[in-house]
Amino acid sequence: MHCQLYWNNYKYLPYEKELALKEVEALLNPLEIYSENNVLHIILEDEDSVKEKLDKLTYFACIETENETIVPKQVKLEQVEGNPVNNRQATRYSAHGIHEYKGKFNPQVVKSILNLFNIDENSNVIDPFSGSGTTILECSLQNIHAVGLDINPLAIFIANAKQVAISTPAEEIALIGNNIVEAFYQKIANFEIPPELTEREEYLLKWFPKDFFCEIEALREIISNIAGPLKNIFYVLLSNHIREYSLQEPADLRIRRRKSPFPEEALINVFNASINKFVRNMKSSQEIIGLNVARNRAINCDSRSLNLQEGILDFNYFDAGITSPPYATALPYIDTQRLSLVWLGLIPPGEIMTLEGRLIGSREFKNAIKKEWQEKIVTNTSQIPTPLHEYCLELQNSLSETDGFRRQAVPLLLYRYLADMQSMFRNLLPYFKSNAPYALIVGHNHTTLGGKRFDIDTPRFLVEIAIHVGWIHEDSMELQTYQRYGINHKNAVKNETLIILRKP
Repeated sequence: MHCQLYWNNYKYLPYEKELALKEVEALLNPLEIYSENNVLHIILEDEDSVKEKLDKLTYFACIETENETIVPKQVKLEQVEGNPVNNRQATRYSAHGIHEYKGKFNPQVVKSILNLFNIDENSNVIDPFSGSGTTILECSLQNIHAVGLDINPLAIFIANAKQVAISTPAEEIALIGNNIVEAFYQKIANFEIPPELTEREEYLLKWFPKDFFCEIEALREIISNIAGPLKNIFYVLLSNHIREYSLQEPADLRIRRRKSPFPEEALINVFNASINKFVRNMKSSQEIIGLNVARNRAINCDSRSLNLQEGILDFNYFDAGITSPPYATALPYIDTQRLSLVWLGLIPPGEIMTLEGRLIGSREFKNAIKKEWQEKIVTNTSQIPTPLHEYCLELQNSLSETDGFRRQAVPLLLYRYLADMQSMFRNLLPYFKSNAPYALIVGHNHTTLGGKRFDIDTPRFLVEIAIHVGWIHEDSMELQTYQRYGINHKNAVKNETLIILRKP
């Protein structure tokens, strides 16, 4: 059978075409493959499952066979957003766009990796740094069972709200959304701030003008009262906007007082528009996928200590892992998201920085913890590979008095990060089946200490650590990233690497 595979009109990053070719080889095992006039030609053996396999491809606009033209399901999903495919992929199809989340990776990459690994509906997948649930949602859309783990309760909240949304008829979400918006106007007219404030309310009033505080609290009560089992969908949709109406500078990852003007559009109008857009996405997606999908889940737990999570995971259970872990001195996820965390009641205000300090890759160090890791780095208490320990010591010895307190902490932070990732690799290994693959997408980093630039090759370091605790390194592939803009663009990761490991 001769098939012609046509590329989309958008501009591809080099790795996307490379992944596309790897997918074709993994899924279809072609007898011949060649490119002509920017069209990929493949020769296949005739078999009953060819059409089904062609429909699973991620990066092609259409496929012409000798008998028909196939538009892959992925293309139909990407057009759900109502935007024509122009110069960039649509990544917010289905429930993927319900809430912004820093560090989120493209769902197309997840789907492509699932294809590379030949993961099917009988497989089980794990994402030990699941964030807002990109991997487990993409698995759901392929009807693959998956579980996500994350230490951030907001990430878990968002990920599980997505799972509720994909298995709920869009018309039902629309009806409840309309009821919420209608109830708001009556509720806000009589809403008053309680005379005695809780710790949560006191904190929020420090970060929201009173009128906006009243609006988000009124909506929170309405959602709680009328949204029933769908309430978390609407909490998440509103959470996605509350920072824009706060006294926190919206464009800054850190908590800093606002200098930019407030939005001119009323919050209720923005919220209503986001509900309507989400409903359109879900309706179109459900017309393509249906409601018969795997209902996956995200669990609030630490991938460094899975042995403490009795009854959650089984040994020799997972057929594959796909994740995008943090890197050393990573984004301040908790600090950035503290308003949503407190507003949703997921964490008391006083525990924000404690949780931030517990994250793998965190920049936060309390004095007692810092002293503990100063002792560990000297003797390599965590027993990371010797070359990596020596590199951390080199960073430590390069410090000068001109380095500020954040740079002074970099060697210890890197050592702690490598030790934490080693714990993760070691703890996960028993839960994978023999020969099961584990894909990680991680960014590179750099720092300047004592006036000298040091490139922190996190992907290479992680490969060394994984091998050190028993994984096999199968492949590493560079992934280019889009140009980042905004207040933090100088700190954005410029390139990433896809690491593929395998359990022996």
